[in-house]
Amino acid sequence: MAVKLKKITRKNPQNLTQSKWYLTQEKTGTVGVHEISREIVGRSSLSFGDVQSVLSNLVEIMPLFLRLGQTIKLEGFGSFRLSVTSDGTETQEELSAHNVKGVKLIFLPSVELKRSLQDISFEI
Repeated sequence: MAVKLKKITRKNPQNLTQSKWYLTQEKTGTVGVHEISREIVGRSSLSFGDVQSVLSNLVEIMPLFLRLGQTIKLEGFGSFRLSVTSDGTETQEELSAHNVKGVKLIFLPSVELKRSLQDISFEI
């Protein structure tokens, strides 16, 4: 199955009078836990309720480990970790938790997941 692409134009942020054409993925919708659970049930001996329970518990437990400063590694899928951005200070003593500007959740796909996406074909 080919990934659908669409043509879009984007302005140059440094010169708003210039623009170029680019290809971007055409979004075809959203898949939720319900649909993912149905697919997993069709490939396993688990019930729909079992799969939904596992996915729900995974979503609930991940923040606990992330708050503890741990990286969550799901073999074959990838890893999740937190990244913090902060304002800088002149001295170490001035630095405190008040300098935190934001927290990001970083996902790094596994080698296996990346490989499974290498043979993608495209359709405009």
